[in-house]
Amino acid sequence: MKGTTMRICRAFLLYLVITVLASSVCGEEVSGAVVVPQLEREKLPGRQVKVTAICIGFGGKHEEKLKQAIEQLHTAGKNGVDIACLPEEFAGTKAEPIPGPTTKAVAELARQYNMYVICPIREQAGDRQYNTAVLIDREGKVAGYYRKVFVFWGEGLHCSTEGVKVFETDFGRISILTCFDLNYPELWAKCDELDVDIVFWPSAYGGGSPLNAFAILYHYYIVPVGAGNIIDITGKTHRNIEKPWDKQFIATLDLDRAFAHHDFNREKVKKMLKEHAGEITVERNLSQEDLAPWWLFRAAKPGVRVRELLKEYKIETLREYQHRSRRQINEARLKGERI
Repeated sequence: MKGTTMRICRAFLLYLVITVLASSVCGEEVSGAVVVPQLEREKLPGRQVKVTAICIGFGGKHEEKLKQAIEQLHTAGKNGVDIACLPEEFAGTKAEPIPGPTTKAVAELARQYNMYVICPIREQAGDRQYNTAVLIDREGKVAGYYRKVFVFWGEGLHCSTEGVKVFETDFGRISILTCFDLNYPELWAKCDELDVDIVFWPSAYGGGSPLNAFAILYHYYIVPVGAGNIIDITGKTHRNIEKPWDKQFIATLDLDRAFAHHDFNREKVKKMLKEHAGEITVERNLSQEDLAPWWLFRAAKPGVRVRELLKEYKIETLREYQHRSRRQINEARLKGERI
């Protein structure tokens, strides 16, 4: 009897060990809090982040669309996404507060998978209603919101009086613009002024070439969610889809990549590239195809950060150069000074 009991105990312990190991291999804690870890960014070149545009369309029946969104968020989470973005008013046009039924349901997935989620809803705020994109953080908490500035004709909603916002995340700075906001360059210029890395654009449609133009002009990534046509900082449509999930576009973006102007930087760049050969690469430079006198740098080794090296060698990024030049030239203009 004693021997039988010992064998049962050993078998039970073996079962526990196998269960824990299996959970570990799958990347899932026994508690179910985390299923798949995000990128280990400190071990990768540059500053990488995994994003997804979940393209399930605008509006519809609330319960059906919310169920569809949750299914897609499970897919995003199991693929280690850092931030997922849902479309404009994806779960219908019935207004609700923040937090409310939709944000609470989405927040559960954000917490479970340790990811940010942009959850656009029709917001009821007192006696006013807004087209609002809610940012939910990795712990499932509301981190902020953006209310659509340029409401489309017939939406029957109030227009934001708060304007463009910047949100600090653990991977970088982001802004959100929504659908009809596409048509107003001052909003996109404000995102540049706020020094954002990515602009998320939840929408009822794809957007097209104006998005490419803004990405080229302002050197940030754009993640459109109408059609998932993610735009690179070079203005090219980013289709580096890791897996062809239906209605979901997952891509890994390197937020450390940086442009620098040829002005005043040629010798400094030459020195930097010589002293850090193999650590940093020139991804793009002035050519017959692209006449812009800019370098585009990318880190080539784990742990290397382009932007840190640029500071070390006193090389401004293109955005820093443009912003400083605007400020100083405008100051000279007001004083009547020559440049």
